[in-house]
Amino acid sequence: MPFLTRVRVLVLVVCPFVLAIATLAQAPPPTEEILLPNANADSAPALPVSETISAHVAEVSLVFTVSNASGKFISHISLDDLQVLDNRSAPERISYFQQQSDLPLRVGVLVDLSDSITDRFAYEKRAAITFLQKVLRPQVDQAFLVGFSSRVTLYHDFTSDIGALSNAVREMRVGGDTQLYDAIRFASAKLGSATGPAWMRRAIILITDGEDTRSKSILYDAIQSALHAETVIFALSSNDLANYAYPHGEAVLALVTRPTGGSVLPAHSKSEIARAFDKVNEALRSQYAIGYKPADFKLDGNFRTIQIVPRQKKLRVQCRRGYFTPREEQASASHATAP
Repeated sequence: MPFLTRVRVLVLVVCPFVLAIATLAQAPPPTEEILLPNANADSAPALPVSETISAHVAEVSLVFTVSNASGKFISHISLDDLQVLDNRSAPERISYFQQQSDLPLRVGVLVDLSDSITDRFAYEKRAAITFLQKVLRPQVDQAFLVGFSSRVTLYHDFTSDIGALSNAVREMRVGGDTQLYDAIRFASAKLGSATGPAWMRRAIILITDGEDTRSKSILYDAIQSALHAETVIFALSSNDLANYAYPHGEAVLALVTRPTGGSVLPAHSKSEIARAFDKVNEALRSQYAIGYKPADFKLDGNFRTIQIVPRQKKLRVQCRRGYFTPREEQASASHATAP
Protein backbone atom coordinates (compact mmCIF):
# COMPACT_ATOMS: atom_id res chain seq x y z
CA MET A 1 0.00 0.00 0.00
CA PRO A 2 1.22 3.56 -0.65
CA PHE A 3 2.50 6.17 1.72
CA LEU A 4 0.45 9.07 2.96
CA THR A 5 1.84 12.57 2.87
CA ARG A 6 0.96 15.84 4.55
CA VAL A 7 0.29 18.92 2.44
CA ARG A 8 -1.36 22.01 3.87
CA VAL A 9 -3.58 24.05 1.55
CA LEU A 10 -5.91 26.99 1.76
CA VAL A 11 -9.47 27.22 0.46
CA LEU A 12 -10.03 30.55 -1.27
CA VAL A 13 -13.24 32.16 -0.08
CA VAL A 14 -14.57 35.55 -1.20
CA CYS A 15 -15.96 37.30 1.84
CA PRO A 16 -15.62 40.59 3.74
CA PHE A 17 -13.19 39.00 6.17
CA VAL A 18 -10.51 38.67 3.51
CA LEU A 19 -9.22 42.05 4.67
CA ALA A 20 -8.14 40.37 7.90
CA ILE A 21 -5.26 38.61 6.12
CA ALA A 22 -2.83 40.25 8.55
CA THR A 23 -3.78 37.61 11.09
CA LEU A 24 -1.78 35.11 9.04
CA ALA A 25 1.34 36.54 10.64
CA GLN A 26 0.10 35.31 14.00
CA ALA A 27 -1.28 31.85 13.28
CA PRO A 28 -1.61 29.34 10.45
CA PRO A 29 -4.89 29.53 8.52
CA PRO A 30 -7.64 27.09 9.56
CA THR A 31 -7.74 23.92 7.53
CA GLU A 32 -9.65 20.68 7.36
CA GLU A 33 -8.01 17.34 8.05
CA ILE A 34 -8.64 14.33 5.79
CA LEU A 35 -6.64 11.32 4.65
CA LEU A 36 -4.77 11.53 1.38
CA PRO A 37 -2.75 8.62 -0.06
CA ASN A 38 0.46 9.09 -2.01
CA ALA A 39 1.12 6.56 -4.75
CA ASN A 40 4.80 7.36 -5.07
CA ALA A 41 6.39 4.77 -2.76
CA ASP A 42 5.14 1.30 -3.60
CA SER A 43 7.64 -0.55 -1.42
CA ALA A 44 6.36 0.87 1.85
CA PRO A 45 3.16 0.27 3.81
CA ALA A 46 0.54 2.98 4.19
CA LEU A 47 1.25 5.42 6.97
CA PRO A 48 -1.88 6.91 8.57
CA VAL A 49 -0.79 10.54 8.30
CA SER A 50 -3.49 13.17 8.54
CA GLU A 51 -3.71 15.44 5.49
CA THR A 52 -4.99 18.91 4.79
CA ILE A 53 -6.19 19.62 1.26
CA SER A 54 -8.39 21.82 -0.89
CA ALA A 55 -9.01 22.23 -4.57
CA HIS A 56 -7.19 25.54 -4.90
CA VAL A 57 -3.90 26.65 -3.40
CA ALA A 58 -1.24 24.42 -1.80
CA GLU A 59 0.58 25.74 1.25
CA VAL A 60 3.64 24.15 2.79
CA SER A 61 4.13 24.36 6.56
CA LEU A 62 7.62 23.89 7.93
CA VAL A 63 9.32 23.93 11.33
CA PHE A 64 13.09 24.50 11.52
CA THR A 65 15.94 25.59 13.78
CA VAL A 66 18.78 28.10 13.30
CA SER A 67 22.18 27.81 15.00
CA ASN A 68 25.55 29.53 14.79
CA ALA A 69 28.95 28.05 13.96
CA SER A 70 29.43 26.79 17.52
CA GLY A 71 26.05 25.01 17.53
CA LYS A 72 24.21 27.50 19.75
CA PHE A 73 20.58 27.91 18.72
CA ILE A 74 19.62 31.41 17.62
CA SER A 75 16.37 33.19 18.45
CA HIS A 76 14.94 36.41 17.02
CA ILE A 77 15.78 35.62 13.39
CA SER A 78 13.71 37.64 10.92
CA LEU A 79 12.43 36.51 7.55
CA ASP A 80 14.84 38.94 5.90
CA ASP A 81 17.72 36.85 7.30
CA LEU A 82 16.65 33.80 5.28
CA GLN A 83 16.15 32.72 1.69
CA VAL A 84 13.43 30.11 1.19
CA LEU A 85 13.64 27.84 -1.85
CA ASP A 86 11.07 25.23 -2.88
CA ASN A 87 12.28 23.09 -5.78
CA ARG A 88 15.05 25.72 -6.15
CA SER A 89 12.52 28.53 -6.67
CA ALA A 90 11.39 31.29 -4.34
CA PRO A 91 7.82 30.78 -3.02
CA GLU A 92 5.03 32.67 -4.66
CA ARG A 93 3.94 33.97 -1.27
CA ILE A 94 4.97 33.72 2.39
CA SER A 95 1.83 33.35 4.51
CA TYR A 96 3.36 33.50 7.97
CA PHE A 97 6.67 33.35 9.81
CA GLN A 98 6.96 33.10 13.58
CA GLN A 99 9.05 31.72 16.40
CA GLN A 100 7.65 28.57 18.02
CA SER A 101 9.45 27.84 21.28
CA ASP A 102 6.91 25.71 23.15
CA LEU A 103 5.16 23.48 20.66
CA PRO A 104 3.62 20.34 22.18
CA LEU A 105 5.80 17.29 21.53
CA ARG A 106 4.88 13.84 20.26
CA VAL A 107 7.96 11.68 20.68
CA GLY A 108 8.92 8.10 19.99
CA VAL A 109 11.85 6.84 22.10
CA LEU A 110 13.50 3.87 20.35
CA VAL A 111 15.98 1.79 22.36
CA ASP A 112 18.32 -0.75 20.78
CA LEU A 113 17.98 -4.11 22.59
CA SER A 114 20.23 -6.19 20.35
CA ASP A 115 23.22 -8.28 21.38
CA SER A 116 25.60 -5.71 19.91
CA ILE A 117 24.87 -3.20 22.68
CA THR A 118 24.97 -5.61 25.63
CA ASP A 119 27.93 -3.90 27.29
CA ARG A 120 26.28 -0.50 26.87
CA PHE A 121 22.70 -1.47 27.69
CA ALA A 122 22.66 -0.20 31.26
CA TYR A 123 23.48 3.36 30.34
CA GLU A 124 21.20 3.25 27.27
CA LYS A 125 18.33 2.57 29.67
CA ARG A 126 19.48 5.39 31.93
CA ALA A 127 19.70 7.63 28.88
CA ALA A 128 16.10 6.92 27.91
CA ILE A 129 14.83 7.62 31.45
CA THR A 130 16.91 10.80 31.63
CA PHE A 131 15.37 12.05 28.39
CA LEU A 132 11.83 11.38 29.57
CA GLN A 133 12.43 13.17 32.85
CA LYS A 134 14.25 16.19 31.42
CA VAL A 135 12.34 16.88 28.20
CA LEU A 136 8.72 15.81 28.52
CA ARG A 137 6.20 18.18 30.12
CA PRO A 138 3.30 16.40 31.86
CA GLN A 139 -0.14 17.11 30.37
CA VAL A 140 1.47 18.83 27.37
CA ASP A 141 3.87 16.40 25.70
CA GLN A 142 3.36 12.70 25.00
CA ALA A 143 5.79 9.90 24.24
CA PHE A 144 5.77 6.19 23.47
CA LEU A 145 8.52 3.64 24.05
CA VAL A 146 9.79 1.06 21.55
CA GLY A 147 12.48 -1.58 21.97
CA PHE A 148 13.95 -3.29 18.93
CA SER A 149 16.09 -6.39 18.52
CA SER A 150 14.92 -9.43 16.53
CA ARG A 151 11.49 -7.83 16.55
CA VAL A 152 10.00 -4.39 17.20
CA THR A 153 8.13 -4.18 20.50
CA LEU A 154 5.90 -1.37 21.75
CA TYR A 155 6.67 -1.25 25.48
CA HIS A 156 4.33 1.67 26.19
CA ASP A 157 1.93 3.61 24.00
CA PHE A 158 1.50 7.40 23.92
CA THR A 159 1.25 8.86 27.42
CA SER A 160 2.21 11.90 29.47
CA ASP A 161 2.92 9.68 32.48
CA ILE A 162 6.71 9.91 32.84
CA GLY A 163 6.72 7.39 35.70
CA ALA A 164 4.92 4.76 33.62
CA LEU A 165 7.33 5.28 30.72
CA SER A 166 10.35 5.08 33.03
CA ASN A 167 9.08 1.81 34.53
CA ALA A 168 8.63 0.42 31.02
CA VAL A 169 12.26 1.27 30.24
CA ARG A 170 13.41 -0.62 33.35
CA GLU A 171 11.52 -3.74 32.16
CA MET A 172 13.49 -3.90 28.89
CA ARG A 173 15.80 -6.85 28.35
CA VAL A 174 18.61 -7.19 25.82
CA GLY A 175 19.12 -10.00 23.28
CA GLY A 176 18.76 -10.77 19.59
CA ASP A 177 19.48 -9.20 16.20
CA THR A 178 18.68 -5.62 15.16
CA GLN A 179 15.59 -4.35 13.33
CA LEU A 180 16.55 -0.69 13.28
CA TYR A 181 14.91 0.28 9.98
CA ASP A 182 11.68 -1.55 10.84
CA ALA A 183 11.59 0.24 14.19
CA ILE A 184 11.91 3.65 12.52
CA ARG A 185 9.08 2.84 10.13
CA PHE A 186 6.88 1.62 12.97
CA ALA A 187 7.55 4.77 15.01
CA SER A 188 7.03 7.05 12.01
CA ALA A 189 3.62 5.48 11.38
CA LYS A 190 2.59 6.08 14.99
CA LEU A 191 3.80 9.66 14.94
CA GLY A 192 2.13 10.30 11.60
CA SER A 193 -1.23 9.31 13.08
CA ALA A 194 -0.69 11.11 16.40
CA THR A 195 -3.55 13.33 17.51
CA GLY A 196 -3.26 16.62 19.32
CA PRO A 197 -3.12 20.36 18.68
CA ALA A 198 -3.01 21.71 15.13
CA TRP A 199 0.63 22.62 15.70
CA MET A 200 2.94 20.11 17.35
CA ARG A 201 6.46 18.75 16.90
CA ARG A 202 7.01 15.08 16.00
CA ALA A 203 10.35 13.52 16.88
CA ILE A 204 12.08 10.15 17.09
CA ILE A 205 14.89 9.68 19.61
CA LEU A 206 17.09 6.74 18.62
CA ILE A 207 19.44 5.23 21.20
CA THR A 208 21.54 2.77 19.21
CA ASP A 209 24.87 1.98 17.56
CA GLY A 210 23.27 2.23 14.10
CA GLU A 211 23.78 -1.39 13.03
CA ASP A 212 20.87 -3.20 11.34
CA THR A 213 21.02 -6.98 10.86
CA ARG A 214 17.44 -8.19 10.51
CA SER A 215 15.00 -5.58 9.15
CA LYS A 216 12.65 -6.42 6.31
CA SER A 217 12.88 -2.75 5.34
CA ILE A 218 15.91 -1.03 3.86
CA LEU A 219 17.54 2.27 4.82
CA TYR A 220 15.64 4.13 2.08
CA ASP A 221 12.31 2.93 3.52
CA ALA A 222 13.20 4.20 6.98
CA ILE A 223 14.13 7.66 5.68
CA GLN A 224 11.02 7.96 3.52
CA SER A 225 8.72 6.92 6.36
CA ALA A 226 10.07 9.71 8.57
CA LEU A 227 9.78 12.28 5.78
CA HIS A 228 6.18 11.30 5.04
CA ALA A 229 5.31 11.59 8.72
CA GLU A 230 7.10 14.97 8.99
CA THR A 231 9.19 13.60 11.85
CA VAL A 232 12.64 14.79 12.91
CA ILE A 233 15.09 12.08 14.03
CA PHE A 234 17.81 12.57 16.63
CA ALA A 235 20.20 9.65 17.08
CA LEU A 236 22.12 9.19 20.32
CA SER A 237 25.04 7.06 19.19
CA SER A 238 26.33 4.58 21.75
CA ASN A 239 29.45 3.91 19.68
CA ASP A 240 32.84 4.50 21.23
CA LEU A 241 34.53 5.94 18.14
CA ALA A 242 37.96 5.94 19.78
CA ASN A 243 37.82 2.13 19.84
CA TYR A 244 35.51 1.54 16.89
CA ALA A 245 37.45 0.35 13.85
CA TYR A 246 34.54 0.35 11.34
CA PRO A 247 32.09 3.18 12.08
CA HIS A 248 29.45 1.87 9.67
CA GLY A 249 26.74 2.56 12.24
CA GLU A 250 27.73 6.24 12.45
CA ALA A 251 27.31 6.61 8.69
CA VAL A 252 23.89 4.96 8.81
CA LEU A 253 22.73 7.26 11.60
CA ALA A 254 23.91 10.32 9.66
CA LEU A 255 21.97 9.17 6.58
CA VAL A 256 18.81 8.60 8.63
CA THR A 257 18.83 11.83 10.61
CA ARG A 258 20.00 14.58 8.26
CA PRO A 259 17.15 14.48 5.68
CA THR A 260 14.66 14.96 8.53
CA GLY A 261 16.45 17.99 9.99
CA GLY A 262 17.92 16.01 12.90
CA SER A 263 21.46 15.04 13.84
CA VAL A 264 23.69 12.39 15.41
CA LEU A 265 24.88 13.07 18.96
CA PRO A 266 27.59 11.10 20.80
CA ALA A 267 26.26 9.27 23.86
CA HIS A 268 28.92 6.77 24.87
CA SER A 269 29.54 8.14 28.36
CA LYS A 270 27.40 9.64 31.10
CA SER A 271 28.66 13.16 30.34
CA GLU A 272 28.02 12.74 26.61
CA ILE A 273 24.49 11.52 27.31
CA ALA A 274 23.77 14.60 29.42
CA ARG A 275 25.06 16.93 26.72
CA ALA A 276 23.16 15.05 24.01
CA PHE A 277 19.82 15.37 25.78
CA ASP A 278 20.42 19.03 26.52
CA LYS A 279 21.03 19.51 22.79
CA VAL A 280 17.87 17.63 21.81
CA ASN A 281 15.78 19.55 24.33
CA GLU A 282 17.12 22.88 23.08
CA ALA A 283 16.53 21.92 19.44
CA LEU A 284 12.93 20.92 20.10
CA ARG A 285 12.23 24.17 21.97
CA SER A 286 14.11 26.63 19.70
CA GLN A 287 12.11 26.55 16.50
CA TYR A 288 10.62 28.70 13.80
CA ALA A 289 7.48 28.02 11.78
CA ILE A 290 6.90 29.20 8.24
CA GLY A 291 4.07 28.72 5.79
CA TYR A 292 4.31 29.51 2.10
CA LYS A 293 2.67 28.91 -1.27
CA PRO A 294 5.16 27.21 -3.63
CA ALA A 295 5.71 28.57 -7.11
CA ASP A 296 4.71 26.29 -9.98
CA PHE A 297 3.11 23.76 -7.62
CA LYS A 298 1.88 20.60 -9.34
CA LEU A 299 -0.21 17.70 -8.05
CA ASP A 300 2.08 15.09 -9.59
CA GLY A 301 3.08 12.90 -6.63
CA ASN A 302 6.73 13.96 -6.88
CA PHE A 303 9.22 14.93 -4.20
CA ARG A 304 9.91 18.66 -3.92
CA THR A 305 13.08 19.84 -2.21
CA ILE A 306 13.15 22.49 0.51
CA GLN A 307 16.09 24.76 1.29
CA ILE A 308 16.22 27.54 3.85
CA VAL A 309 19.48 29.38 3.27
CA PRO A 310 20.70 31.87 5.90
CA ARG A 311 22.01 35.10 4.42
CA GLN A 312 24.73 35.14 7.08
CA LYS A 313 27.27 32.42 6.30
CA LYS A 314 27.98 31.79 9.98
CA LEU A 315 24.40 30.57 10.56
CA ARG A 316 23.12 27.05 9.95
CA VAL A 317 19.52 25.97 9.36
CA GLN A 318 18.22 22.48 10.11
CA CYS A 319 14.94 21.40 8.53
CA ARG A 320 13.51 18.52 6.56
CA ARG A 321 14.82 18.26 3.02
CA GLY A 322 11.46 18.25 1.24
CA TYR A 323 7.99 16.75 0.89
CA PHE A 324 5.85 14.65 -1.44
CA THR A 325 2.91 16.21 -3.27
CA PRO A 326 -0.32 14.28 -3.84
CA ARG A 327 -1.40 13.38 -7.34
CA GLU A 328 -4.17 15.40 -8.93
CA GLU A 329 -6.64 12.52 -9.09
CA GLN A 330 -6.02 11.74 -5.41
CA ALA A 331 -6.53 15.36 -4.38
CA SER A 332 -9.76 15.58 -6.39
CA ALA A 333 -11.11 12.34 -4.92
CA SER A 334 -10.21 13.34 -1.39
CA HIS A 335 -11.67 16.81 -1.78
CA ALA A 336 -14.91 15.32 -3.11
CA THR A 337 -15.31 13.28 0.08
CA ALA A 338 -14.44 16.09 2.46
CA PRO A 339 -17.36 17.10 4.71
